[in-house]
Amino acid sequence: MHPAHPQNSRNAVEQQFLKRIHILDHHLELVVGGQSGKGGIAYLLESAYGIVMPRRLQVEFSRVVKDHTDQQGCEVNANDIWNIFTATYLETAAPVRYCEHHLFEHGKAQGIRLVIEQNGIQHELTGEGNGPIDAAVHALQGVGIRVQVRSYEERSIGASDEAGNAQACAFIELRPVNGSAEHYGVGIDSNIITASIKALVSGVNRNASAL
Repeated sequence: MHPAHPQNSRNAVEQQFLKRIHILDHHLELVVGGQSGKGGIAYLLESAYGIVMPRRLQVEFSRVVKDHTDQQGCEVNANDIWNIFTATYLETAAPVRYCEHHLFEHGKAQGIRLVIEQNGIQHELTGEGNGPIDAAVHALQGVGIRVQVRSYEERSIGASDEAGNAQACAFIELRPVNGSAEHYGVGIDSNIITASIKALVSGVNRNASAL
């Protein structure tokens, strides 16, 4: 027999709870085998729901899933993973809930009027920047939220029974100003700008939940 590869050993715990995952909608059973746990999770989200996660988000979300399985003491299937992903990134509303936004031009700058709820109180914020995301970052400073965008990516989600028509999926990696931890936010919408603003708010909430 060949000796176990070190990488496989490091991922043994993750592989254990992903050994028998079913992609319910495709009636396909995935046996992770030699894949890492985070690779298996990424495969499931991409195959079943069209979500192609950046590499660092794969690592971050694999920890979220592992914490869930450790607490629940059970295996997870594709539907479970989607529900965890949705609750972690797409349906967060605390401390900030996205309501709406409106863009405007101010000279060479991009402006935004951003409406959010913070701890149940609605705020209409205004900010300017070199683009919609930068403008929204500046707008959030109006309620004391100061973050730095570390990375940004966007993908297209194809039409499916789960997602409906093709939509945009935005991934934003944020770090609080004067902070060291980084967390991803994810937003999905038919409009890429709206998806990006939702991802920004999602990242703000992820940073807050990690405190």
